[in-house]
Amino acid sequence: MGGLRSWLFLGVLLAPLSALAEMQVIWPQGWEVSRSPADSSVDAPVVRQRGVRMAQDGSQDLVMEVTRSRLASGVAVSVENVIVEMRKALQKDFMRQGFQAACSRPLNTRLGGLDGLEVHCGISQNGTEVLKQTLQVALGDGAAYSLTYAAPAQRYAALMAEIESVKAGISLN
Repeated sequence: MGGLRSWLFLGVLLAPLSALAEMQVIWPQGWEVSRSPADSSVDAPVVRQRGVRMAQDGSQDLVMEVTRSRLASGVAVSVENVIVEMRKALQKDFMRQGFQAACSRPLNTRLGGLDGLEVHCGISQNGTEVLKQTLQVALGDGAAYSLTYAAPAQRYAALMAEIESVKAGISLN
């Protein structure tokens, strides 16, 4: 999926430490997981966990990323506006790389126990779908959360149980 990766970042608004929200992700065994910041005890306005499931041939089979962005107190954020902007950014990014991204309208979803929205995108090149990517957004107490995951189009359906397993292991407060 090398050049096909498109990771979107929510804008960060600084907040007081009391608004710090928690994010826990239980990754399946065998996944390569990275965290930013690497030290989980470090207070940061943005916390990101990225998990990669490798295929037998050594390529990336499934990539999932969960992000928490703290929000300033009193700032009103529209989950609808956030998901639409993320979808637009994804489509523009893939267009610059020579791909076309067709995405669904925002749909209701749950993310880590919070109500949110999601869009599903099919990424094509020369009329052939090569990648499927989903974006999810939810708002918690003092934080905005996003989950994005992508897999080769031909493997996406077969990986759905693994995707649901990771999603079930996400806890947001």
